[in-house]
Amino acid sequence: MQQNAYAIARGGGRHAGLLRTYERKSTAEIQRALRSYERQVELHRQKIHSPEQFVQDWGTLRSHVQSGLLRHWQEDVVRNQELAEIMRGLLRARGVEL
Repeated sequence: MQQNAYAIARGGGRHAGLLRTYERKSTAEIQRALRSYERQVELHRQKIHSPEQFVQDWGTLRSHVQSGLLRHWQEDVVRNQELAEIMRGLLRARGVEL
């Protein structure tokens, strides 16, 4: 996350549609979404650090399959971090303490 995901979305970039959708939602809904995105970040970090706990026969998978899954999970971490940052930005704009 080089630049703030909220600022990018506010400027019409990546995730702008999600930002517009959540601007119309209640503060409680935004807080719920934030918690959900944060849980997803943690889950995918766990998958990256202990893939054998999440994928049956992890050790027997070909290395390119393993690396593909790890890359996918890392992309999920980044995306969910961006979405959580957008929710935090919306809450800050409403004056909600985080």
